[in-house]
Amino acid sequence: MVQTVTRASLLMLAASFAFGQAEGKLAFEVASVKRNTANGPSDMRGPRRSGDSVVMHNTQLYSVIHYAYHLNGNYQMVGFTSLPDGWNWYDIEARAAASATDDQVRLMFQSLLEDRFKLKVHRETRDIPEYQLTIAKGKPKLAPSKEGPLTLTIEGKSLTQPAGTCGTSGWLEGARVVCHAAGIAMIASQFSGALAAPVADKTGLTGTYDMNLLYVPDDRQLKPDAPPGPSLAEAVQEELGLKLEKGKGPVEVLVIDHLEKPSEN
Repeated sequence: MVQTVTRASLLMLAASFAFGQAEGKLAFEVASVKRNTANGPSDMRGPRRSGDSVVMHNTQLYSVIHYAYHLNGNYQMVGFTSLPDGWNWYDIEARAAASATDDQVRLMFQSLLEDRFKLKVHRETRDIPEYQLTIAKGKPKLAPSKEGPLTLTIEGKSLTQPAGTCGTSGWLEGARVVCHAAGIAMIASQFSGALAAPVADKTGLTGTYDMNLLYVPDDRQLKPDAPPGPSLAEAVQEELGLKLEKGKGPVEVLVIDHLEKPSEN
């Protein structure tokens, strides 16, 4: 079972944590971990909170770890393997004081992972591929963002991108990165996910932009039936007037040492 604390003691722990004086680990008041069997909407980017309720439904364990340890990208997690018997998707419902900060909730998820999944990790600094996003020769071709919703039709399907967000989706013709009113740091972060490597913004651009970028991922380029199209780096240079320059550098990573099928509630 997850460590149980009273609401009063949780608030005391939260207060002491804020000053770096907590002696014990922060934990949810109560927590339920169940295998997801109903599918439904996925909380892949973090929990939904309402009052003292903290919920992550239909979520891969990978995403829970990613959130709990505040990783910037998939490249920062090493040694993850899926659990046996299909135990890869979960419904997690927990309670925490409504006043708990996001950083404190992340620590509570770390405690839950350690208790229910017997997760053990350590951090290392490793040299891994990294990229710098720069302006190619000439002027950038990024389209300034327009007011109102951004709605696109791709392969006969309607897609709406909320303002201030980016998303990557797969299609028969390749992958598309769609952004609406997004800053260059967010765009670089989206490229980071596609490349599984950190991308540092070196463009100096400060505006917000709309983007609908089509490319063929590297893992599809190698297949004989791959659709014709540019790689991500080629599309970024041709369509956006930017350049992804590859290098190598030290990055802190989270190494998964041990992981088990979760204990029953």
